[in-house]
Amino acid sequence: MLSDKAIYRYHRILGLVGGLFILILTVTGSILVVEKQVDALLNPNLTQVDPTGQRQPYNQLMATIHRYYPTAQVRSLQFSDRDPREPVRVDLMASGLRLWVTMNPYTGTIIAARNADTTLIRRARELHENLLLEPVGGFIMGLAGICLLGSVLTGTWYYRRSLLSVFNIGVRWNKSPRIVYADIHKWLGVVALLFMLLMSATGIFFHWEQIERSFGGEASGQPRVESIALTAIPVDSALAVAKTTIADFQPQRIDFPKPGDSTLVIRGNLPGSIRLLGKFNVSATIDARNGHYISGMDAKDAGLEYIAEHIFEELHFGRYGGWVTQVIYILLALATAVVTVTGLFLWYLKK
Repeated sequence: MLSDKAIYRYHRILGLVGGLFILILTVTGSILVVEKQVDALLNPNLTQVDPTGQRQPYNQLMATIHRYYPTAQVRSLQFSDRDPREPVRVDLMASGLRLWVTMNPYTGTIIAARNADTTLIRRARELHENLLLEPVGGFIMGLAGICLLGSVLTGTWYYRRSLLSVFNIGVRWNKSPRIVYADIHKWLGVVALLFMLLMSATGIFFHWEQIERSFGGEASGQPRVESIALTAIPVDSALAVAKTTIADFQPQRIDFPKPGDSTLVIRGNLPGSIRLLGKFNVSATIDARNGHYISGMDAKDAGLEYIAEHIFEELHFGRYGGWVTQVIYILLALATAVVTVTGLFLWYLKK
């Protein structure tokens, strides 16, 4: 059995090693919790369009994209039939750049084209996941998650006898800086305890998946086919088939075929879809060459690994409870940052 003194030593070491990276995780994670609102705030002209007239067919929108970007590989198309003011966003690769092209679905005009990799939310995500140093940065941030988890567990064990007494003691502001920092550190540490455990555990899970992909690769069991021209894909008829086949289906995104593939995947939800199972609970796989229905999937009927992965992602980024969850997550992320900073101060004062 380890002594309490040894446990405390490990608690300090783990906090010191992961401290800077934990601060990066809390700041970037807070941005990602409200990424849609942040992007809308920075780009207000890209959030709404004037819904005048009829929406153009999606094949016509794709023809416009092909005209402006004839050699581009279209990755996805995001839209909302329920919100008439929401523009369409096309995600594509053109000349080595990943572009987000925003379109007016009524006029078919391109509102803006942005380099996705230079936007704040993409930079924040890359910094959060891999320090802008993929793949090495991903391993580092995975270790930071392990440090956070280890620091929380060792701190909880070390203070186990007085864990809840911090609420009775509070913060003794009239004491020395070391005692003030220690009180803040313990008080916020207990408040954010479950949050830090959740963030570290789910973060480690995602980075472990990244390591598996890096070393194991992704084998494809499907034969490769010739690339399909963008203008030859029957997008509108594919959407109609998906809606007809899956009752009450509400499509929101179309994933276009990757090079060597021939399937179009239409993602969306049903009226009773569970947000914790992912942003899109339902998908329909369509043959991109002729618009024929191939298969469908509902998240609630998926395997345990799929369900766990999507629940962990929703829990990690706080996407499941609207603005209330977002506010709580940001406050707890800030509490985690303060716990880290006060821990560093305590180490400095005790040197």
